[in-house]
Amino acid sequence: MATSALVALSLLVGCCAAALSPLVVVPGLLGSQLEAKLDRTSVQHSYCDTKSDWYTIWLNLEELAPFVINCFADNIKLVYDKATGNFTNTPGVSIRVPGFGNMSTIAYLDPSLREVGDYFSRFVEEMKKVGYEPGVSMRGAPFDWRQAPKYMPQFYVDLQKLIEDTYTGNKKQKVVLLSHSLGCLQSLYFLTNVVTPDWKAQYISSWIPIAGPWAGTAKIMTSFASGVNEGIAFVDPLSVRAQERSSPSSAWLLPTPSHWNTLPVIITPKRNFTVNQYHDFFEAIGYPFGETMQQLMSNVTQSIPAPGVPVYCVHGLNISTPSRFVYDKDFPNSQPTIVNGNGDGTVNLESLVLCEKWKGKQPQPVNVTVFPDITHFKMVSNDSVINYVKSIVQH
Repeated sequence: MATSALVALSLLVGCCAAALSPLVVVPGLLGSQLEAKLDRTSVQHSYCDTKSDWYTIWLNLEELAPFVINCFADNIKLVYDKATGNFTNTPGVSIRVPGFGNMSTIAYLDPSLREVGDYFSRFVEEMKKVGYEPGVSMRGAPFDWRQAPKYMPQFYVDLQKLIEDTYTGNKKQKVVLLSHSLGCLQSLYFLTNVVTPDWKAQYISSWIPIAGPWAGTAKIMTSFASGVNEGIAFVDPLSVRAQERSSPSSAWLLPTPSHWNTLPVIITPKRNFTVNQYHDFFEAIGYPFGETMQQLMSNVTQSIPAPGVPVYCVHGLNISTPSRFVYDKDFPNSQPTIVNGNGDGTVNLESLVLCEKWKGKQPQPVNVTVFPDITHFKMVSNDSVINYVKSIVQH
């Protein structure tokens, strides 16, 4: 009798346990490991290597050490090819993105110092507790975060196949697409420019965009002006400015004038700059090509179309967020005093809330959930946010 009861109980639990929608995760800016291989004929500094086998270039703290960082910045920057209209790697440098389809390279960004590059690790561990298997029912779609849509068509081909394979490999259950930060823009582009409505209806259960910078972020203007060290104290922002300027993704994240306020973002002794004055701003910082980059991205950033799938938009609030930047007479070769506004610590409120505009613009439901006092990067490791994701994927 006891054995029969146990068998019956196990069958009952099995039949009533919540099914899990498979997950595909698209990370954010700086949120994918990058590997490099060098075969250079010349370098800017005598102490930089010209040859190497494949190695981790991001995230690797050794690459950010004094002097070495000059080699890093030169190796990871992109070069605009006027003949083809493409952004390519520095001559003699190959860059690849490891771990596509797995979660390992977005769980930890620095494979040698895991606690330093911790990103989706807690999310992965918590989702495993409810039955997810990394690489099978929970899969990552890392990408070259330096690039923007026009220059990375293969990523969208790979992302579409990854979703289809994940659907097939999980008993043809529709996939929940989850994105963070810049990954939200990547996913929106994919859903509105790459796949058809019929494809979305077949393969996508819902989309969970977390902390999406829908209309950019103010601090990107300082990346172009004086560089940003992303909180790594020993990195001089000026040492990475050229690399940050070279990335189309930086231009993609510039505040979109049609969705932004008219207050000055950059304040200098000579004049101030709003997001409606990019021509003057880029001339003032001595980087006029920045305006070309901004214009190349304008067809992507001007509209924020409804994605055509059920949406569970998540964002933070009530965190001091850089909004205005006050420079001294050494602009742009000095670091600004920061004036904060509202947002999630990285993305400004006027950008975060724009997913609200999709309500009534598509037949599928659009839900917006705000988690106050959680920073941009902590959103994917916060228990409340993870539990909210669990409530969506369990059915």
